[in-house]
Amino acid sequence: MPLRDLTEYFNQRISEEQGLAAPPLLVRAGQIESRAGGLRLATEFHPIWRANGTSIIMGHDATLRAFPPDTSQTMAAKVFHLADVDEVVNLDRLCRTIHMLNYLPIAHENGYLFLHVHPRHVLGVKRDHGAYFEEVIFRCGLPPRRVVISVMVSPLYDRQFTLLQQGLKNYQKRGYSTAIKFDEQASERFFERYCIDFLHRITPDFVRLDSRFFSHLRRGEDDGERLLSVIHRLDTELLLEGIKNEGDAKLTEIYRPAYVRGEYYEQINQSLDQASLKLQSFA
Repeated sequence: MPLRDLTEYFNQRISEEQGLAAPPLLVRAGQIESRAGGLRLATEFHPIWRANGTSIIMGHDATLRAFPPDTSQTMAAKVFHLADVDEVVNLDRLCRTIHMLNYLPIAHENGYLFLHVHPRHVLGVKRDHGAYFEEVIFRCGLPPRRVVISVMVSPLYDRQFTLLQQGLKNYQKRGYSTAIKFDEQASERFFERYCIDFLHRITPDFVRLDSRFFSHLRRGEDDGERLLSVIHRLDTELLLEGIKNEGDAKLTEIYRPAYVRGEYYEQINQSLDQASLKLQSFA
């Protein structure tokens, strides 16, 4: 189905469900956007590379951008922070619809689409997690397995971990891939009490760790090795992200991730692409 037809379909559906006077989705320069709280919401995709072949893209991470006045992820996070429970559920669904529609032009590459789902959304939906979104991905022609539901595990929700785990299991039952990311700002106590246990109870397809995660652990490499051991035993794949420079990239030798994400690899591959174009121009 053409992008504009899909956009009109979801505009009608979302408007009827939420009682909106104006269509929530807009087509702007070939991209789907929306508005919330005076901000314009858009998608930014970041490639995820194979760690043993960083010219091979295995998926894309969809990041929410909110502007003006700011174009940072911090501003996008505030959109969810200020919303009440019902608004978070609707806003999260809206953002994932935006990302899914924007992903369609590159969906033929057969990689994974990583979609961030706010913990408050998972906790706000009481049952049948993923049922609403099934129609979105069905209309867009993607199987659930290629959609990775990615959730942050943070001390902010430590008293609700049982409910959070149940929500993630519901996504898994519907065939979605899942990823969890441990808060890199969390203390070692959080690591000891919750991270390992969470892994055993959920067994996600991917564990996402920022390059800064290990620097916050007192024992550093010992704790890192322990976590890696659990990941490998559970047949879960590690995605190391936030790799900004050559120093960060050396962490791949220590923690042996399956996949990587970060500005460092984007810049390298951009330079290689530019060099290839120059060679072609001289051929």
